Amino acid sequence: MKNVLRLIVLLGLATSAYAQLDTESIPPAEDQNDLFARAAASRIVVIGTVIKTEGVSKRIPPEALDEYLRKGIAQGGGLKTIKVEETICQKSDFDATSAPIDGQSQPLQLFIPLGEADLPAGHYREVLLPNRRYLLLLTQFDSGTLSSTWELDPNRIYYRGTGHNRGVIPLSDDAAEGKPQKEPEVVGKFRKLCDAMKPGNPTDKLGLLQKLAESGDTVLQREAEIAKTAVQASMQRTEKSHVESKHR
Repeated sequence: MKNVLRLIVLLGLATSAYAQLDTESIPPAEDQNDLFARAAASRIVVIGTVIKTEGVSKRIPPEALDEYLRKGIAQGGGLKTIKVEETICQKSDFDATSAPIDGQSQPLQLFIPLGEADLPAGHYREVLLPNRRYLLLLTQFDSGTLSSTWELDPNRIYYRGTGHNRGVIPLSDDAAEGKPQKEPEVVGKFRKLCDAMKPGNPTDKLGLLQKLAESGDTVLQREAEIAKTAVQASMQRTEKSHVESKHR
């Protein structure tokens, strides 16, 4: 019976693959909004290729299996394996208290539950097609909680898109075909903003952000000013914490 359930899950995944061509995408103009907020909310931002797609089923108690099959309410999820080409930035660039991670040490695992009915208004489920390249802004699941519901390894790290489909930006495949690669404008803007946030010293961050603010690029000017405000606020919190610790 369990094999039958897995077949149902895989058939559902195959059906969704056809529907992906009609999935809502983000207009380019909107995709250049909230760059700092989106990057700062992500655990890691990478460029990578989907090298494997698998179906994942829910953990269903044996006594409930017959009912799930009878009512046809078994739901599945999609597990995408991503070969990382480049790490653009990560949480530790924006938050000094966050431990850095090596995103290129092994492929990343993206888990996407199917049939979600509780996504926020304006959000759509992530769509990643096999063998395609993407800029991915990723948030991290709690693997223990995730694996208690889904047939996933609790010792592995799983991600999904920051803001769901807003965290999945398709890239050109021209490079794989030996042609000059042309990236969407938003990729270059994320690169420049993230590069400015990489220095560990907040003063160095502010210096690089000021250059972006004076670059003449209206998107980067706006995002750099937002980033400067965040860095300055972090410096003030750190200074206040040091002062308070001295008086204890």
